[in-house]
Amino acid sequence: MLTHLAGPYVIGIDAGGTKTRCVVLTLGGALAGSGTGPGANPNSGGDTAGALTTALQTALGDLDRSHILAGVFGIAGAGSAGRPAAVSAARRAWQAVGLRGSPAVVTDIAVAFAAGTSAPKGIVVFSGTGAGAAVISDGAIVQRADGYGWLVGDEGSAVWLGREAVRAALAAYDGRGSPTLLTESVPRALLGAAVVTEINSSRPRPRHERPLALAGAPALASRPAPRSTPATVPRPAPPGAVAVTLDPEHDLPPPAQATPNPHLAQAIIKEVYGRPPAALGRLGPVVAAAAAAGDPVARRITEEAAQWLLRDVDAVRPALADPYAPVVMHGSVLRDGPVAEAVRDGLRDRFAADPRRAGDGAVGAAALALRRLGHALP
Repeated sequence: MLTHLAGPYVIGIDAGGTKTRCVVLTLGGALAGSGTGPGANPNSGGDTAGALTTALQTALGDLDRSHILAGVFGIAGAGSAGRPAAVSAARRAWQAVGLRGSPAVVTDIAVAFAAGTSAPKGIVVFSGTGAGAAVISDGAIVQRADGYGWLVGDEGSAVWLGREAVRAALAAYDGRGSPTLLTESVPRALLGAAVVTEINSSRPRPRHERPLALAGAPALASRPAPRSTPATVPRPAPPGAVAVTLDPEHDLPPPAQATPNPHLAQAIIKEVYGRPPAALGRLGPVVAAAAAAGDPVARRITEEAAQWLLRDVDAVRPALADPYAPVVMHGSVLRDGPVAEAVRDGLRDRFAADPRRAGDGAVGAAALALRRLGHALP
């Protein structure tokens, strides 16, 4: 082992709804080990103790357990309502890998802020599996807005984006909503391209979608033939309107939208309800891609997500005594893309400064552990 990695060590864990990450750092900030595990938030279907143990075991490897001085676990769902269960799970995982004592347990919101700045106080706005904003002071939440879980909150999160994408696709299928690129991208992301192709190929084509075939003649194109009446006898234009004459060879009305496949909608529903709610977060990039392509439905969803997140910031901002304290953006949704851009612009308008981008939440948790020992990351 390299001498600068020989310890002592601190441990940091960022346990979110879809992934748990653990790092082991020396007192000088060098990385001595890292590991990952599944999601740990019990509100999103995670096994907290199991996920923590898996990440810890991998990160520690063959390191001498007696050299571990402290640990900070940032666990999603570890607010006051879920704190007893989170503390119990953390202690079980700590002991399961042969460590003495117990780690400090904070919320993943606190480590998200520490992952973006060494300052003790400021604001963090976050959007990953969960979403919200909080004022942080010395690793503790002074005031928070949202972060209440997928069922009653987390507006603007990746899971929220995924839920809205599914709702928009289903509404477009059955005629309640507007046409959108999400009707193509959502099932492919959820089911896979091969499954979607198989489902669509097994659907009988309605009569109006079938090409017209004449006896002894090849099938004609399914596109309807131009109508002569609108082109040759245009209706009078309303007063002040510009009269337009249709060219029957080129300005054809768009073909009728294909009849939705009910089997595809049912397959989506089965997939959504058959997995933990946090799994919807994988549709976040799908919504972002459709919005970037100009899809109006997807753009509405991403704009609404940004508005929710900025509203969270506005709700907690009065609790921030120092107007020049840093503001940190954290989470997969706020790394890049249309939601991140809109939130970043909104924060610049509010604070007249660029927000900071958070790094690895597990490193942020380890930084909190170092701070408790009187050390700081270089």
